[in-house]
Amino acid sequence: LPPPRLPPLRSLSSIAEIKSLQEERRIAAKSARVQSDNDPPRKTMRRGVLMTLLQQSAMTLPLWIGKPGESPPPLCGAIPASSDYVAKQGDKVAARVKVVDGDEQWILAEVVSYSHSTNKYEVDDIDEEGKERHTLSRRRIIPLPQWKANPETDPEALFSKDQLVLALYPQTTCFYRALIHTPPHRPQDDYSVLFEDTSYADGYSPPLNVAQRYVVACKENKKK
Repeated sequence: LPPPRLPPLRSLSSIAEIKSLQEERRIAAKSARVQSDNDPPRKTMRRGVLMTLLQQSAMTLPLWIGKPGESPPPLCGAIPASSDYVAKQGDKVAARVKVVDGDEQWILAEVVSYSHSTNKYEVDDIDEEGKERHTLSRRRIIPLPQWKANPETDPEALFSKDQLVLALYPQTTCFYRALIHTPPHRPQDDYSVLFEDTSYADGYSPPLNVAQRYVVACKENKKK
């Protein structure tokens, strides 16, 4: 199936309201079953608080500082995890899930557990605390960077201009396909990216800033 396209910018401004309404409905539907659940219900987080926490997580991501001649490790900047890597409980990942209309979407999620017998993860949507968990195969999970790459010492550990990536759209918890417009020049800089957007003549949004923490490799082909 082709990846879901980025909604037009005019609709992106309402993503928060839509997802909030969906969350309220899910919690209401689940409330009748709370008494029989083993786990206590979790409080839902106000969206403004969640966005602030995501920004803080990006800002506090440690900068990789290697010894002379030492190469950056996996999960530093653009360097992917090793093929046998298993994300730990509590790790943040990009997860491809089926959404309400049957389409698929890359979302920001938190790892709950991993089963070595089934090779599947259980993850929680970071924006939907209190709902049922997603059970996903490894190929539907992309671990997020655990270190920022230093552009001044390890530029090879960053995505390059025009490279296709998945990036977290600002003020949402969803990843969309984008092209790198400008890589970071200094350790504290963000990427500047162009999100795919059919509402623009050239098919891309104006440049938007996204932190290293929330930019991962896109294994799909560049759109034609």
